[in-house]
Amino acid sequence: MSILEGGRREHRSLTQEMQRVPKVSVYDLSVGESSDVCLVDVGETWMTPYKCDLADGLLPQEPTETKIVKKNACKYTLVDGKLFRHGYTHPILSCVSG
Repeated sequence: MSILEGGRREHRSLTQEMQRVPKVSVYDLSVGESSDVCLVDVGETWMTPYKCDLADGLLPQEPTETKIVKKNACKYTLVDGKLFRHGYTHPILSCVSG
């Protein structure tokens, strides 16, 4: 019987649904197994001058770039080494590269 025919609909709460889902371990590293870790060097991005200015007070060597960073640095903030921008629609926006 469908809902459109006036049949009774069965509801389950989110906790009931989560209890039905099998639990899967994401970090299943057995002792003795070696795992490879790859580090990708991103290099400098558009965020680098702002991070350096906010963290250490270091500005770029070029005068035009220094002027731009000084002008726009008040729009950004650093939280745990990550750059965020103050936004209008959201209180804080995460900055990403590429």
